[in-house]
Amino acid sequence: MTQVKRQLSEHVSSDEKTKKLRNLTFDKNNIEVSCIEHLSNEIFYEIFDYLDGCDTFDIFSNLNIRFQRLILHSLLPIKIYRSISSNQITEYHYQKLIIPYRHRIISFHMHDTSYMSLNFSLHMIDASFNRLESIVFYRIQYDVLISLLPNLITLPRLFALNTGLSDQLRNFSKLYGLIFCLPLLKYNKLSAFRNFSPILLPYETNAYSSIEHLVIDYECFVHELTVILSCTPRLSHLTCKCLSSKKTLIKNSFFHIRVLRFTTSWDTSYLDADRWEKLISQYIPYLRILNFKYTDDIYNQFTLKPYHLNLNRFLSPFWIQRRWFLELKVSLNYFLCASITYSIQPLKKQWYEWQDDADSKQFIICPTLAEKKYNNTSFSHLHFTIDGPQNVEYYQSLQEYICSIDALVQFTSLHIDLCYFSIPILIKFINMLPNLDSLTITSKFPGKTKILFGTQINMLRFVSSNNKITKVNLEQITELDQIHILMDLCFHMCDLKVKCRNIFDGTWLIRYILNKRNTNFIPHLCSICLWISKANDEMMNNFKIIIDTEKLIDNYTIKRVCDKIYLQWNEHV
Repeated sequence: MTQVKRQLSEHVSSDEKTKKLRNLTFDKNNIEVSCIEHLSNEIFYEIFDYLDGCDTFDIFSNLNIRFQRLILHSLLPIKIYRSISSNQITEYHYQKLIIPYRHRIISFHMHDTSYMSLNFSLHMIDASFNRLESIVFYRIQYDVLISLLPNLITLPRLFALNTGLSDQLRNFSKLYGLIFCLPLLKYNKLSAFRNFSPILLPYETNAYSSIEHLVIDYECFVHELTVILSCTPRLSHLTCKCLSSKKTLIKNSFFHIRVLRFTTSWDTSYLDADRWEKLISQYIPYLRILNFKYTDDIYNQFTLKPYHLNLNRFLSPFWIQRRWFLELKVSLNYFLCASITYSIQPLKKQWYEWQDDADSKQFIICPTLAEKKYNNTSFSHLHFTIDGPQNVEYYQSLQEYICSIDALVQFTSLHIDLCYFSIPILIKFINMLPNLDSLTITSKFPGKTKILFGTQINMLRFVSSNNKITKVNLEQITELDQIHILMDLCFHMCDLKVKCRNIFDGTWLIRYILNKRNTNFIPHLCSICLWISKANDEMMNNFKIIIDTEKLIDNYTIKRVCDKIYLQWNEHV
């Protein structure tokens, strides 16, 4: 049996990556595991790594001598993770686990600091917690945090600090001054409400922080952010909420920034692509990832505004070369105003780009097909999302807005997540966006798909003949006639993804879709992805048996990646 090698990162953040037992294999000829106690210590170390230290202590420490030794008499790192649903840290945990084994605790995460034993104080965290690397305290009072931070300065390995205040920030200068004094801190996130009082220079202006990754999870002004950045010369990752009453973009202190994420509103200069290009080229030369969101509230109706005329500047070579793409998200609400969120973000791996997935078994794909898929997404990717209820009040102006905005930027991807949805609505949206290449529907269709009549049938035929959609992702399909009409609507479909409720859905979908493909109903289809929550290799093999027995396709490849089963073949010549 290949043993699992545990690796503890020196720098722990609140977003620690999930570990996977990729190297764990059993030789059935040499070992048969018939009892949990036959598993090696290394495997239990991996299991314990997923569990809260208090739960591990409660469950395993009194089972037998072996587990008692594993828990109490080893150097196994302890992670304290108490979520809102977890029980509080009790006096028992405090006396039997935390205090005697504090030298083994590497992370201390509390999602509500009020859920603690009355006798346990956060101020007891001191230099004796000499392996503590990560602290997360949500719903902590400002005064408590201020009094706690001087103790944390003595921790020799504190790399990550994530705090969320339960009350308002009162003295920005004092709080940041204490945080910046933490000598080894690499990651800091502060979440809070603010009263919009101006921030002052930190009282320790001569102390520069070692922070490299900073998250400011409250609304701040540009000049406040500049002051904070002046104390963090090593900063490379910045996430913030930035408000600006003036048309000003940050031009200083960003030279070493590699990842920049922020949200804003009111100031439309943030949607000036040419200004961004100049700013990044001159002042942020090492920027790899840009992710910003600008939200515009709609109180009466959707109308074009002057800044819309320049949105197509986000399609210039500067943005395409960096694979940063524009997305518009329209949110419709019953009781609140509608809103449009404009965002620029890196182009992520799409669901149909799966051939090189690291979590899958070896797979050889046809080079020409791989090249084709890459080229479809490498030039421009403009994403349009519509979610919320179908609000009649906004619907007519929304249609006019979609037609007008698409004439300026020509969207290639559409995501629909409306509460009330129908095929006629879908036909209208596709007709309004003639350049679509990708369609994702997470809306739930009506229980029974209504029969189309007259002009609706003519419109369906027209849209089916003229749309360019090649990739379809369906997550709420419940009946065959729903997928039938979507295949009819998207005649040029090459890639299809369907979320299935169970293996039986997957079985009849495989048969139905491939039979339709073989009768030239969807002649260009060459890839199917079935998303099944409990997918396993046995399911994949059953699909393979069905395909081979019924001779549905030849020269295909099938594989599983986590809960998704992929089937691919060469399309008809």
